[in-house]
Amino acid sequence: MKRYFEIIKSYFKYSLMMEMEYKFNFFFGGIFELVWLVMYIIFIDVIFLGSSNIGGWSKYQVLLLTFQGGLTDALVTFSVVPGLSQIPEFVNTGKLDFVLLKPLNTRFHLSLRNFSLSQIKNIIINIFGIIYCIIKLKLPVTPKLVIGYIILTISGIVIIYSIMFVLMTFSFWIIKMDIVMGVCAELITVGNKPYTIYPKIFQKIITYGLPILVAFNYPILFLCGNKFRNLIIVSAIISIIWFILANIILKRGLRKYVSTGC
Repeated sequence: MKRYFEIIKSYFKYSLMMEMEYKFNFFFGGIFELVWLVMYIIFIDVIFLGSSNIGGWSKYQVLLLTFQGGLTDALVTFSVVPGLSQIPEFVNTGKLDFVLLKPLNTRFHLSLRNFSLSQIKNIIINIFGIIYCIIKLKLPVTPKLVIGYIILTISGIVIIYSIMFVLMTFSFWIIKMDIVMGVCAELITVGNKPYTIYPKIFQKIITYGLPILVAFNYPILFLCGNKFRNLIIVSAIISIIWFILANIILKRGLRKYVSTGC
């Protein structure tokens, strides 16, 4: 375990050196996500001019969900998206050979070899947004609440990462994968809305089938004292299932992969 922490530190230092080489990227990267967030907040303000709630959610609960979605998106983009987005190229060009030759866990290297450091400012902004909404909602900040929220947020990140990993590893079977990151972005857009706005059948599909509501809604439901039982248990089980599923699909994909050295 200590060895892998040291490797992550090396990956981080390498990413920092690359970002500093192109300082414009470092300071202005992630601006698109920030602009989208600002526009969405304005959109929410306009909606609540004519309504006191949306599907039983108040204005600051919806904003809290928006910032939670932004935080999860920023953390995933910061840590794993740069690596996952290159999987199709590695598979199609044979660069995966060099990954398989490394004395490292293949999934670990594919997921965490690059970091998008420009996302740090988005992470900070969304954290402040969450704190602001908690203050406005006058939510009781107890150790139990904080620990539960952190567990649910980590589970949500694992779920989104695993879904992305599964989609990107389809490149072992499908050549053209350019649309996949766009699909992932749309899934996030669907998931960071109040679950009550969706029909019951669709709620079940995106909770238990493609669990994006679990990733985004559950941490906020827990913070707001929702009476749903076993939020943490359900979220943890689903995240473990998807993590294992991603591993199974990767192994099957590697069996199909034909090395350029063959």
